[in-house]
Amino acid sequence: MGTRKVAVFTGSFDPPTTFHRSVARTLRERGFDEVVLRLTGTRCDRPDGEHAAPVHRAVMADLAFSNLPGVSVDLGDLDDGSGVDDYRFSAIYAERGEVWHVVSADFLSGGRSGQSLIQANWQHGEELWRTGRFVVLHAPDAPPDAADRPPVCDLVAIGEEHVPTADIRLRVYMGDDPGTAVPEPVAAYIRRYRLFTDVPAPRETRITLAAPRLMLAYDEANAKARAGAARFRHLERSDPNAILVLGGDGTMLAAIRKHWRRRIPFIGLNAGTLGFLMNAALPDDLVGTELVVYRMPMLRVDTTTASGAVGRGLAYGDAWLERDSGQAAWLRVDVDGQTQVPRVVGDGLLVATPAGSSAYARAMGATPVPLTAPILTLAGSNVFRPRFWKPVALPDTAVVRLTSLDETGKRPIRAFIDGHPVGRVTSMEMRVSPVAAAEVAFTPQFDLSARLLRSMFPPNEDM
Repeated sequence: MGTRKVAVFTGSFDPPTTFHRSVARTLRERGFDEVVLRLTGTRCDRPDGEHAAPVHRAVMADLAFSNLPGVSVDLGDLDDGSGVDDYRFSAIYAERGEVWHVVSADFLSGGRSGQSLIQANWQHGEELWRTGRFVVLHAPDAPPDAADRPPVCDLVAIGEEHVPTADIRLRVYMGDDPGTAVPEPVAAYIRRYRLFTDVPAPRETRITLAAPRLMLAYDEANAKARAGAARFRHLERSDPNAILVLGGDGTMLAAIRKHWRRRIPFIGLNAGTLGFLMNAALPDDLVGTELVVYRMPMLRVDTTTASGAVGRGLAYGDAWLERDSGQAAWLRVDVDGQTQVPRVVGDGLLVATPAGSSAYARAMGATPVPLTAPILTLAGSNVFRPRFWKPVALPDTAVVRLTSLDETGKRPIRAFIDGHPVGRVTSMEMRVSPVAAAEVAFTPQFDLSARLLRSMFPPNEDM
């Protein structure tokens, strides 16, 4: 068996186009075992600014390439808000195989005199030119001159017309549809969130399922959920445009955790107890059903253990630390790198998204916030010190770090992400993920935002 070949195709993909998709498909046909689409973060050598927020770029890329076998999307640069130089790709993807850098022919111009973009602008460009492997994309009638080519390169002619992403953005900004220049799921997403216009992308929108294609997610042990799934089995497809979740809020959280990168709406149908994130009822057909869709951020949660091991997870609702012994937890609270509370003594602390503000956070005394509010909630459980602790509303740009002050092992703490136990840790850092979000949909009569508003006021009583 030969060496496995991995083509790494970097770019802003803002938006990803049918040309980009054609390149990925062609590279697979040319014998590359895997094609990695790596979305660039901040790069000193690539000054082009972003035109869509990182989360929208991430969604569009996942939508554009999700159904191509052997093609994956790497969101690492976007997630970390940084850029990794190309010369490091061989180390990053070493376990996957032999790395080939995908570039267009204009990157080679001037190569004979050491003046190509690769040699002149890339970190360690001269060395990479000599030792690296390159896939060079070119128009069928315009291959790069042999004298300008690096020592190891594979020329790939792409017949698909390349429409520059800047032209697509301008087209949309001027009021036109992106059309066939981008894959249809990407075009629909651009329209839904008004990307590349002068209107801020909404967190709440409405869609109509003209032709529902469902993935069903439910707990086999729940008889009510099984019966509900049978009602919608006729709409189940291998290429879903929505995920129907049957059960309670725990089932919904598990489905989001598992399937968020499908980038399609989650529609809940309550077959549990409370089902705050679920619809109470849905029509059997769903064809033409209008849905209120909330694009909800997810928390990126980084944990550290006593041994120095680091872990990462995502929370749709909340993440928290709590004591793991009979002793109260001692925790330090840092926000954006500054210590705000040197010591909190109590059972634990929690950070919640708007979707989680009505759950465990509310039991800790926090006030639920509207789903579209750019707010994170910091709440405490049975806080003894500081005295008169109250839940805190923070901007959703905040980075919250909770650190154990236990130095003797007398006051261990454990972590939970959306109720899922992580185990004992020494610290937890939470921020809104730049790449992870989930769309949760409701029929207008079961609109979660309206239910949340009603729950914030006392029930009406007859006078």
